[in-house]
Amino acid sequence: MSKKKYIKPEVRRVEVDSQVIRMFTCEGFLEVFYEELQAQRENNPKISERAVFDLLNERFYEVFNEFRYSDYKAFKRRNKTYRQRLNK
Repeated sequence: MSKKKYIKPEVRRVEVDSQVIRMFTCEGFLEVFYEELQAQRENNPKISERAVFDLLNERFYEVFNEFRYSDYKAFKRRNKTYRQRLNK
């Protein structure tokens, strides 16, 4: 029996934007979402919340290879729950 040759895994460095780091928490994602929504609406007043969400969720995916939220509905549901907890 021959030993398997060890293959060192490839490691890549990714520069992570501070926005992406903030999006790691539920509260942080919401903060970034509303900041980005406001900034995007200055350029395009008709941009939808969904479009901004997709942009941010995709940015998160590029770094972590998984989406922060499975879809827009999940994000809105968590947003609603989080806001209810803040108002108690």
